[in-house]
Amino acid sequence: MTAPADQRHEVPAPAAPPPDTRVAWGERPSIWVRIPTWISLSGFILVLFALWYLLSSLELVSPFILPDPMDVVAELGNMANAIGTGGLLAEALGITVLESILAFAAAVVLGLGFGFLVAESDFGRIVLMPLLVAVNAAPKIVFAPIFIAALGFGISSKVALGAFIAFFPLLVDTAAGLASVDRDKATLFRSLRISRRKTFFKLQLPSALPFIFAGLKTASVLAVIGVVVGEFIGGGGGLGQQTKIAGDLLATDRVYAYGIVLAVFGYLFYAVVAYAERKIVFWQTPHGVQAGG
Repeated sequence: MTAPADQRHEVPAPAAPPPDTRVAWGERPSIWVRIPTWISLSGFILVLFALWYLLSSLELVSPFILPDPMDVVAELGNMANAIGTGGLLAEALGITVLESILAFAAAVVLGLGFGFLVAESDFGRIVLMPLLVAVNAAPKIVFAPIFIAALGFGISSKVALGAFIAFFPLLVDTAAGLASVDRDKATLFRSLRISRRKTFFKLQLPSALPFIFAGLKTASVLAVIGVVVGEFIGGGGGLGQQTKIAGDLLATDRVYAYGIVLAVFGYLFYAVVAYAERKIVFWQTPHGVQAGG
C-alpha cells in the first residue's frame, strides 16, 4: 500500500557548503596600503639614508658624487636658519616659488584652452595637434635661450619656460577627458535637446575632470622643473641659480641640500593639487599615486 501523503518523508536537501572565507589572491590589501603613508614613507627614507651613510662611510663612491649625508643635513640646517632670518636664501626660495606658481597658472590656461580646441574642433585635432606634438618632441632646453633672448633674464623668461614645459600633458589629458563622454549619456542629452552649453557643464566637464586633474598634477611638477632649468641657464636669483653656483664651487653637499629643498617644494605643490582633486572630484574612487595619507 502507498503511505498517505502526510506521512511521506521527503529526502532532505543536502546542506549548503559553508561560505569560503578565504581571500582570493590579489584581493587582500598589500602591507603598504594597511600601513599609514607617513610611516611607510618615513621608514623608506630612513633605509635610503642608512644606505647612503654606509656608502659614504666606506668611501665606495667619490665624495664629489655622494657627499657625507651628515654634511647635507648640516647644510639643510644652515639653509633653514638663513631662510628663517630672511636672508638671500629666503629671497631665492620666494623667487622660485613665485615663478613656479605663475608658470603653473600659465600652463593651466594654455593646457585647458588648447585641450578644448583639440577636442572640440576639426582644426585643433587635424592641424594644431600634430604641430604641438612636434614642438613638444623637441628638447625643451633648446627653447630656453629663445625665451631668455625674447623676455630677458628676469622672472618672465623662467615663467614662460616653465609653462611651456608643463602645459602639454595637461593639453593631452584635457582633450582625452572631453572626448571620454559616455555615448549613451551623450545620446540622451541630444534626444532631450539639451543645449550645448548645458551639455558641456553637466556632462562633458564632470567626465573630463579626473583626466584634467591628472594633467594638473603632472603640470605642477613640470612647472617647477621648467623654472629651475630656466634659472640654471638664465640666472635670476632663484634656487636654481644658487644650485648652479654651488655646483660650480664643487660644494656637492650644498647641491644635494638645494635638491632636497626643491624636491620637497615640488611634492608640496603636487600635494595641494591632489588635495583639490579629492575635494572637487569627490565622486571618483581614488586609484594610483596620491599625495598624503
